[in-house]
Amino acid sequence: MSTPDPVAKGASPVTANCTTVKHLEHAFSSVCRVIGTFELKEYHTKEHTLLALWPVVRLEDGTAVLIESLWDKSKRRDEATIKAYTGKRVAVTGMLHGEPPGAIANISEPCVSPVKSLDLLGE
Repeated sequence: MSTPDPVAKGASPVTANCTTVKHLEHAFSSVCRVIGTFELKEYHTKEHTLLALWPVVRLEDGTAVLIESLWDKSKRRDEATIKAYTGKRVAVTGMLHGEPPGAIANISEPCVSPVKSLDLLGE
């Protein structure tokens, strides 16, 4: 399962493969290929109410990277994709941000948005 290569669409070339938080720190504001395990992660409000159950890539060092901004619910992966990818090794390619774009009250967690491709990797 794969979507088209972002370079073929005229996007900026991938500048880095990111598998740890140290890799992320050097790739913010660039097109990055984030590699890890696809999971769902709970995000809560300050009052501990569930805000979202959102797709992330869990890196080898445990860091979670959001797949698209949770502030834009239309960008959440469909249930079939979530079911097919959960627990699998993936590569997410797109613009890497230090926080999810789109809100003033933000979550301090890296985010890939917009996502150009989401690929299952060999196991």
